[in-house]
Amino acid sequence: MDHETSPLNGSFGILINGVTRQNLSDKIFQAEAYDIWLSCGGLVAVRGEDLRDITPSELVAWSNVFGIVENKTQTAREDKTVPGFPILRIGNIKDDAGKPRAQFAIVPQLQDDSDIRYNPKTRRPVWHTDSTFREFPPIGSVFHCRIAPPAGGETLFADMRTAYERLDDEKKLELGKLEAVCSLAHHDKKINAYSPEYPVLSPEQRKANPPNRVPLVLEHPLTRKVALYGLNSSTCAIVPAGKDVSDEDLDIWDLKGIEDKSVGILRDLLPYLTGPDFTVKWEWQPGDIVVWDNRSTIHAATGFEYQKFDREMWRLTLNQDKGRIAA
Repeated sequence: MDHETSPLNGSFGILINGVTRQNLSDKIFQAEAYDIWLSCGGLVAVRGEDLRDITPSELVAWSNVFGIVENKTQTAREDKTVPGFPILRIGNIKDDAGKPRAQFAIVPQLQDDSDIRYNPKTRRPVWHTDSTFREFPPIGSVFHCRIAPPAGGETLFADMRTAYERLDDEKKLELGKLEAVCSLAHHDKKINAYSPEYPVLSPEQRKANPPNRVPLVLEHPLTRKVALYGLNSSTCAIVPAGKDVSDEDLDIWDLKGIEDKSVGILRDLLPYLTGPDFTVKWEWQPGDIVVWDNRSTIHAATGFEYQKFDREMWRLTLNQDKGRIAA
């Protein structure tokens, strides 16, 4: 690749610098970026002054390099999109009438880098992979910065591929027999408890979005690398593969936002998974675009002084592979 590239943490993550909008439409550059994405654990960032002015159409086209962009918006978030595009706005921006134009959740700001590691007492940061509650969870996500505060608002990433490789064989065997029960209703109720502006599902929406189950250990279909999986705010229980759960338990998890104690299997691992050997702190600049692979990474949001500064991010979801394999 002709552009300057920088590793983000060892073999995990790559920054490609000096990128232009023209580069994003170049077939050779696209192929090189895609191969880097797969080979570096599913995390690639592009940065360049020119990217501040990227259009929604250009962002969709760039996202399609890494997978097929989902064309619908997640339930209860339809009014937070870029009009005419499958792009969800995230941040604290509002329209002229003071109505929020973006999805926003209040989360703590990092005080220092020690806060990156998961804290069992505060359960922060909220490390997760995306949308495991869906029947076919998305393969990845694309995040583009439009407006960044002067401090805070970083996005954290962790390498589940390398973290899994370093587990002992006994723990790998234990985790390989388990599944996560994941529910959108549980996810939204849990977040709403600490961020009241966050939407919760109506009874009709809950019925239309039943829980899903995913394995805790997942083999990537293209790279064949194995990683830990299933960690999401929607994860309400960890059960042996194939074991049934009761409607009564689901009602408690969904309507009260209370997770089963079995989720401790994952929570107990989180301080290890989010240690400095496996993590990246991405500090946003306007124009930045980051693409991550949900099958080999987890990520977490951090807060900023939202009452003083604005933040606007554009997010797209990748719901299928293109079927290519890294060279």
